[in-house]
Amino acid sequence: MRWKIPAGVVLTLALLAPAAAAPSAASAATTCPTVFVYADFRSLVTIDLDTASDTEVRLLANQLQAEAKAEKLTTSPGRFQTALDGTPENLRTYLKSGWQGSWRIDLRVAVNQTMAAGGPNVKAAAQVVLDNGTVEAFLAFQNDGRYLARAADNGNLKLFADLRSLVTIDLDTASDVEVRLLANQLQAEAKAEKLTTLPGRLQTALDGTAEGLRTFLKSGWQVPWQIDLRVAVNQAMAAGGPNVKAAAQVALDDGTRDVFLAFLNHGLYVARAQDCA
Repeated sequence: MRWKIPAGVVLTLALLAPAAAAPSAASAATTCPTVFVYADFRSLVTIDLDTASDTEVRLLANQLQAEAKAEKLTTSPGRFQTALDGTPENLRTYLKSGWQGSWRIDLRVAVNQTMAAGGPNVKAAAQVVLDNGTVEAFLAFQNDGRYLARAADNGNLKLFADLRSLVTIDLDTASDVEVRLLANQLQAEAKAEKLTTLPGRLQTALDGTAEGLRTFLKSGWQVPWQIDLRVAVNQAMAAGGPNVKAAAQVALDDGTRDVFLAFLNHGLYVARAQDCA
């Protein structure tokens, strides 16, 4: 399961969606989307098209066509067939320089189709991608961004911040005031995300000495944060269907903060779409 999403896409969706939106009754009536991964066709080209045999070239063309058909792309399957029906040299030339234009058009069509069927957040996120116009942006949206945007439209999107990114001061040299401001910032975010233990632990540190607070921010807060993320994954798992449970178990087995965040901010929404479908 693909759990990594480009930071720019997450940022776009975070700006589009209300923070920590509560689930809405409308989500129960959501139409299930078609769910499959759009492959990066470039990764399938693993042979040297200048030196490969005609048989290897033909096998590659068939592999690309099969993937295009599986993804229900609009023009690429027919273009591959036309090339396959031609001479070996023309097929080789097409695979070297001709197919990526059609593939890019097909991905744009897919984004437009998603946009047409979506709500306000889907439409806005899709427009950002269409304005960008790159294959990378199209793939990121179809494989990742559309699920988060759809969750935002349904009132079910909750993004968990990487709290480590908030620590932008040198805790050895920062003033007591700067350290206290950081602690309050971390606590505010933890409360907004309804984390279970970190807000209280931060409050205890805030109620203590300046040196104790500095020590906690240097070495103490990440453990309760990791526990809170694990709790959030378990809560999602308990409320989810088979795909959510399976994806959550993968995250729990890994046990790292990065994987917990990737699941909560992305994998969960893809898995929910798979369970819906």
